[in-house]
Amino acid sequence: MEMLIKNMKAADILEDLESKLAYIPGSCDHDGRPLIVINIPPEFDSTTKSKLEFLISYFLSIFSDETKENGLVLIVDARYSAWRVTRSCIKLSTNLIGSKVISVIVIRPDGFWDKRVDSCTKLYKEGEPIYVTLTELHVYIDISQLPYELAGNKAYNHIEWINKRMKMEDYSRDALEFVSKMTNLHQRLNIFDGIRITQSDNVKSYWEMGIELLSTARHVLQSGRNLVSSMSRESSKDILDTIKGIHKLLDSIELKQIDIENSCTELERNLDTARVIESLERGVSSVTDWILGPADIMLNSCCQVGFDVSSSEELRRQHEKIELQCRETYGQYAKLLHKIDNLPKSKLPEDLKSQRDFMDFVCRSFASRLERRRNVLITSQRFFRFVSEYFDKTSEVFEQLVMGSRNYNFSEASIKLLTLEKSQIFLDSLERELVKEGEKLSDILSMPVKDALGREVHVKYDEDIVNVKDILDATNARKNIFNDSLELQKLSLKQIALIYMYERDAEQAVKWLNDLFNVLLRNHMGVGCNVKEIQSQKEEHQSFQETAKGTYEYGGQLVNGARVLRLSCRVSLEGNANLSSKLQQAWQQFRSVSQEQLIRLRVCAVFHRNIEDHCTGLQNLAETVMALYHSAKDEDTAKARIKENIRDILDNREKLLLEVGRMVRLGRLLKTRLKEPLYNQPQWCVQRSQSMTGSCRDSFNNLETVHVSVYYNKITDIS
Repeated sequence: MEMLIKNMKAADILEDLESKLAYIPGSCDHDGRPLIVINIPPEFDSTTKSKLEFLISYFLSIFSDETKENGLVLIVDARYSAWRVTRSCIKLSTNLIGSKVISVIVIRPDGFWDKRVDSCTKLYKEGEPIYVTLTELHVYIDISQLPYELAGNKAYNHIEWINKRMKMEDYSRDALEFVSKMTNLHQRLNIFDGIRITQSDNVKSYWEMGIELLSTARHVLQSGRNLVSSMSRESSKDILDTIKGIHKLLDSIELKQIDIENSCTELERNLDTARVIESLERGVSSVTDWILGPADIMLNSCCQVGFDVSSSEELRRQHEKIELQCRETYGQYAKLLHKIDNLPKSKLPEDLKSQRDFMDFVCRSFASRLERRRNVLITSQRFFRFVSEYFDKTSEVFEQLVMGSRNYNFSEASIKLLTLEKSQIFLDSLERELVKEGEKLSDILSMPVKDALGREVHVKYDEDIVNVKDILDATNARKNIFNDSLELQKLSLKQIALIYMYERDAEQAVKWLNDLFNVLLRNHMGVGCNVKEIQSQKEEHQSFQETAKGTYEYGGQLVNGARVLRLSCRVSLEGNANLSSKLQQAWQQFRSVSQEQLIRLRVCAVFHRNIEDHCTGLQNLAETVMALYHSAKDEDTAKARIKENIRDILDNREKLLLEVGRMVRLGRLLKTRLKEPLYNQPQWCVQRSQSMTGSCRDSFNNLETVHVSVYYNKITDIS
């Protein structure tokens, strides 16, 4: 019974569908769940019950599993029936649908049923029917989703829906039968292999059957696509689920169509395989005979590697001619190998497989020997080229950079040294490549040679190995002699470059000393107005002296280093002596003026410090005398003691005046000294420096003289 209900079609229950006891309007609720509408009849007898069971079971078979999992909405139209009938219909429907029904909405008449009694305190539970009037139905279902019978505005034609269902189900039934036929044919085609099918009398019938089914498949596919296209505007969930099933059937037919086409193609391929195998066997035999015959003889005649560049190039050109002759056979071998490997393993005879393996072994062995010969000639050619290039380059560098003129140009020594180092790096790299290629060539020549069948061929390369070894020994001896000369020349050039760099930096030191001297004359000639300012100037001046001294010592070290290098290189010392004289002159000039300024700062500091102390002492004595004078007026009894104090004050005054006199004389000398210039420049330098430093120096000297005069007058007045 369940199987019967599961395979139920619209044509089987056409009368029940046309009764419209239950129908699917193609609409959904707010959550997108499809609606099933049940019109409750006035009486609910066994016939009506059977109809309702068939209809609900059929509706459930229409929807897909996904749609049923999302839930269904059951609308029960009970406006024209009694409560007893309605209750029975609801119970039957919910039992059939089961958990797939999300909600049951019962449309009651406006007066509802007089005989139905419900508790006013009863609360609504999920899954229980919802009783609404027709006007209240719009709260749960949008008006656009309700048919005209339920006061909605959705157009629904029940007869048209039945026709569509029957049309889609007829196509589905025919398509399933056709898929079954295609499956049976495909299984029959797959049971034959290439040999059996050529001996079978049913080959033609199977072939014609396949062509006929393929033609029918195209017609069925087109019908299904037309049907789907005609339903493209449908939005009803049941129609969409059915179309989805039709799509799966179309996909299944297409896959079966491809399988049958592939099987037919396989049949044709198997028929062609037998004809191809014979031609392949003839080709394999031809290639194998040529490799073991003419090709092997031709390669056995080549056993030289050359003794210089020209001979190795000639041997390589001859080898390339041999490779050209083998190229046609290689092409035929590759084609045969490709064709044999593309044959299905089940169709490949054991004899052909063995012949193919032997041909592959012979061709690969011969190709390996041919490639080995080619590598030997390439290595030989590279080796002799490196030898020729190394000997030519070493001679060129030795003549131009090592044995050239000994008249060194100091400014160009570093450039020549850099060129020599680059040349040495290049030649060392070239020598390493030469040795590498020579050793590689010796190793290759020492390896055994085998023919196409793997048998060892006696080829004598003893003379070539000895020749390579002699060349490597000669190269090593030349490298040692060349490197010794090169290192000696590099040492000389490094010394010349250092001489140029030392003397250039020493000249810069002389320039720095002259610049420091000019800065001294321009900015360090003043003397402060008090002890603190003079002390600050003295510290700054001493720091300035230390800078100049460091510059002088730096230049002296450079000059001495350059002199030692000149002696080592046996170069004239005249330029070094002149530079040393300039450095010494610049330092003596700076040192004499700097020391003079330092002496002035020290004397001025002593003068200012003592003058301030003497002024303070004199002022203290004057204050003491005034204090004694006032106390003498008030105390007549202390005159003796006051006289004694006055005597002490006079003694101190005399001592202090002696010191003041000495400071006064020092001040006069200092004024005279400050008016004298720090540095007596030559006449040709005076005019140029007057415009730059004259006015500044005069202002410094005048200001310093004024301050000395002020202190001089102050001490005189206090005394």
